[in-house]
This record gives sequence, C-alpha cells and structure tokens, in this order.
Amino acid sequence: MVTLKEQLGCWLNERWQTELVLRSPKLAQLLGLSWLDLCNRSEVLQPDLITGGRICQWQFSSQLTVSRVFPGVGLGILQHVLQLYPVKLNFESKSNLSNKPDCSILFVVGGIERFPQFELALASARAQVDVDYEIIVVEQSPEPLLTNKLPTDVRYFHQVNPQPEKGFNKSSALNKAAREAKSEKLIILDADFVVPINFVIECNQVLGKISSARLARLIFYVDSQSTEHIVNAQELVSGINVEKIVENTPTPLALHKSTYWDIGGHDQDFWGWGGEDTEFLDRLRTCKISEGGWLPFIHLWHPSAPKKANGDRNNQILVQKMTCSSQVRINTLKQKNEML
Repeated sequence: MVTLKEQLGCWLNERWQTELVLRSPKLAQLLGLSWLDLCNRSEVLQPDLITGGRICQWQFSSQLTVSRVFPGVGLGILQHVLQLYPVKLNFESKSNLSNKPDCSILFVVGGIERFPQFELALASARAQVDVDYEIIVVEQSPEPLLTNKLPTDVRYFHQVNPQPEKGFNKSSALNKAAREAKSEKLIILDADFVVPINFVIECNQVLGKISSARLARLIFYVDSQSTEHIVNAQELVSGINVEKIVENTPTPLALHKSTYWDIGGHDQDFWGWGGEDTEFLDRLRTCKISEGGWLPFIHLWHPSAPKKANGDRNNQILVQKMTCSSQVRINTLKQKNEML
C-alpha cells in the first residue's frame, strides 16, 4: 500500500515534471523536458546525440516510480506517447517478400502458448511504414506448430530444441534467426512487444550512424484484462490499464549483423528465462553502441516463465559467466560458432 509520505515525495520529485510534460508540453519543452526525461529521482539521464534518446546512468532496469505511486498516471503517459508514436496493427497479407531488406526483424518463440500476444506483436511489426524490411520467426519446439498460422510474407523457420527438458533456449533460436537474415541490420524484438509504426525506419537511420543501439526508453506493461481486450478487438482499445512502466532494459536491440557475430552471437549455455540478454549486452559494449533509448514499447501480459516466477532468472550462471572478461567470452563463443 502506498503511504501519504510516498505520495508527497513523488509529487516533489517526479510527478510535477510528469504533469508539466502531459499538461503543458510546450512549456515543458522550453524548460528542456519531454517524456524522454521522465525518470526516478535516483537516476541520472544523459542525452544521446546519435539516437536523440536518453542514456540512463543506472545499472539495472527499474520501474517508474510515478506510475507505481499514482497508477492512473501511467495511462496518461502512454496516451501522450502514442500521439507522438502511433501504433497500427496489420493483419492483411502482403504480396511478396523483400529480397534486399534494409532491416531484418528477428522474433523467436517457443510454441503457441502465447500465440495471441505474438500475433499482435507481429501485426504491429508488419504495419511499418516508409522502409523495406523482412520479418524472421524462429519457432523452437519438438514439432512445428506455427506452420500455416503466420502471414505468407513472414520467413518462418522451425528449430528442434536439443534438450527440451531444460526449457526454451532463446539464444540458440536467435543465432538461427541471425544466420537466416538477409539484411546487414538486425532488430531483435521480443514476441510480446507492440511497436509504433515508425519503429523500423528509426532503427534503420540509427544503424546508419553506429553499429548497435539500445532502443527502449519506456516499456508500458498492460495488464491481463487489457491484453485480452486488445486481442479480441485486434486494435488498441481505449481504457488500457498500464500495470507498470519500466525503463533501462537490455532489450530490444538493433545492431549490424557483422557486429552480432564479431562478439560471438548469443551464448547458448542459458536455458529457460533470464541472463542471456544481460550477458549479450555486456559483450556488445566492447563495440560502438548507442545506449540512449528513445522509443516506446507496449508489453502484452502473459504468465511469467517458470524461472522468472520462482526468482531463479539464471542468476547463478550469469554471475559465473561474468567472472570472465567480455573478450574471453567473445573468443570462446566465436570458436564455438566456427565449429557449427
């Protein structure tokens, strides 16, 4: 339960800025504030000259305090952001595949348990404008379950999980997707993210300036009821309940394909949920990376993965991996990839 003290502290430190951005955006702009600058009092933001976003000087991802203390404010922030970054969903079939796409969007899934959420995420990715792109989906499961369930313009690949008893191996599926990509520019996107219509063109522009970038400034988590309503309506319905707003996450990412393999790809020693994204980002920092997130994403609700729900999060293997230097890990993974 939120206390009066917490509410007063939030007003003094975070909410007044939020209200200024939402109610008087022109005045806020004169003062150097926009939705990109909304953060917690303990965090320091630094402008990113390449992306136009904000680099968060904080080691971990965090929940935006103002939306936790005042839940209704989260919806106000989302509505404000959607005016700047509108979302559309495209369920129509396209006539052909791109042979020379500017960007390749990579999705990996572990079957059809979350297919309604993935279908929405895919529809938002397929609604991109003013850019040539391809979408690659790698399904990792004992048997192909997505055959004939995806639009014909999506490049679909099935991968048999070598050790299904250990759970989903996201890294193995991502490495498969990266190998199949036709473009030099890769966008790694979670299968539960709804993206704005100019998402790919902005990634394409940034990757013309630098070899890798973190994309998300704020991620809006909607609750189960809102997700169900969106799934049924197949559009963003009014009255969405924003459960929380998260910033400074290691995903999603955009990077050059050569950079992906220069750092060894994803580490396939991670099974189940957690750890692989943080470890990958640590190696990616050995290259030129722009860490100023500038895009909003909507995260659709689904039950938590077992290792997330029980708090495991592959923390033990992540800590073990991080005891070695990033360069040692890169060399080891590159040697493994050469043997494949």
